[in-house]
Amino acid sequence: MRGWKKRIGDFARANSFLVRPFLMVSVIYLVGILAIILVGVHYADDIGRTERGYAAWANFSRYINEILSRFVHADNYLTNIAPLPQILAVLILAVTSVMLIYIVVGKDRLKQPWKKWAWLVTAVVPLGLSPYMLECLSYQYDAIYMALSVFFVLMPFVFREGNLKHYLIAVVIGILGTCMTYQAVLGVFPMMIVFLVLNDWSEKKKFAKRTGATLLTFGVVLIVFQKFLMIPRALYVSNSLPSLQDYVPETLKHLGQYFDLLINDFKIWWLVIIGVIAVMFVILFIKNSRRNKILAGVVGVGGLVVMTVCAFVLYASLSAPLFAPRSMYAVGVLLAIICVYVVDNLDGAVLKIPVFVLSWCFVVFALTYGNALGEQDRYRDMKIDMVMADLNGLKIMQSEETKNIQVVGDVGKSPIIMHMPKDYQMLNRLLSSSYNGGLIWTTYRLVYLCDIGNLQVDPELDLTKLDLPVVKSTVYYDISADENNVLVRFKEGQGRI
Repeated sequence: MRGWKKRIGDFARANSFLVRPFLMVSVIYLVGILAIILVGVHYADDIGRTERGYAAWANFSRYINEILSRFVHADNYLTNIAPLPQILAVLILAVTSVMLIYIVVGKDRLKQPWKKWAWLVTAVVPLGLSPYMLECLSYQYDAIYMALSVFFVLMPFVFREGNLKHYLIAVVIGILGTCMTYQAVLGVFPMMIVFLVLNDWSEKKKFAKRTGATLLTFGVVLIVFQKFLMIPRALYVSNSLPSLQDYVPETLKHLGQYFDLLINDFKIWWLVIIGVIAVMFVILFIKNSRRNKILAGVVGVGGLVVMTVCAFVLYASLSAPLFAPRSMYAVGVLLAIICVYVVDNLDGAVLKIPVFVLSWCFVVFALTYGNALGEQDRYRDMKIDMVMADLNGLKIMQSEETKNIQVVGDVGKSPIIMHMPKDYQMLNRLLSSSYNGGLIWTTYRLVYLCDIGNLQVDPELDLTKLDLPVVKSTVYYDISADENNVLVRFKEGQGRI
């Protein structure tokens, strides 16, 4: 026991220099999501879990979430303990961010004076505060496990330079951990391999044996998970693969959709700044390379393209992938890798300004989004309160017989959000789970959280196919009903995207 205590103590002392960057990243991330925490909105699945206390992550093969949630919530019934999961998620992302810096530039850079490593901390901010990660951090239940998925997918590379056997064991643990938390970030693994191979090739280091063993282990673990551990699902997303003849065209089609979303989601000046940073990355790669400079330029550009494709390719290969913002949070890791590399290889603060500006834009957007989420929640509650009042006044509701209820259409956006510039498409996408009446959560919020005892939700039942008479019509919605069914239809044009 004493031997282990000594080892742990020696390790802690040897790596104490990591504490300061960890604290700095934690503060930045906490400030970034402060508005999300303060508004305290039940985001999408949070509504159902708050009302019923269920886990249900195992349905999508997320076994670590299922098991760990019992410990986090100290019970099998999951009460809402926000903002603890979000705070824990931030701390996990902070550890992961320092780990990424360690992987990309080495631990010696973090031993430099704070004025130098502070730039590296600034550069890694997109990992935790990219607009896509913000949806993950909006979940009051899921946030911690989404953050864990990023930790798991990057963790093996900390051991890359050590013993090959230990490294491959870490790969197995990391990939299984990612698959059993949130699989959408799996593309980061091949992305990281490409980046490290680029560096090794540039420095004329041998990399074939270790890289081949890594890719083989990665592939075997994925096959084992898919064959023996994964539960097939085909709801709003399918984890099955297209047929062999459709695999390539379907994957390319899905990749095109992801890139379309990326271009439309990001503001034009974000894309310009990212373009500048990407050019700087290639130039610095050429400058640092010990290879032929023209060849290094071709390899640098090609490597950057492949890394970008890796961010989406594994999810894009599914027959019906998810296109919600939370499925694209590997983009933040890609940006963090590039930004850290650029900052580490530049002298002088002036040339590092584009990286600082991008991170600042993401911090500001995070606060904007958090407050917009609160405004939208108040607007949604106002409309739900109106529906409640109208339902209460209907004669058919006086009957104690249980009735089916369904909500369709859009609740619409708050006027405050509608008055914002049109280049806030990313904001619209993040808020869609908050105001889209077609989502089951809006019905749950109306029925379960408002405690209407004689109404029930049957997800398999589509009341729009019934010719129900309109019993109440307002500017915002129509209520159609008979003795057994109630359909609330929010009217189109009221704040639709």
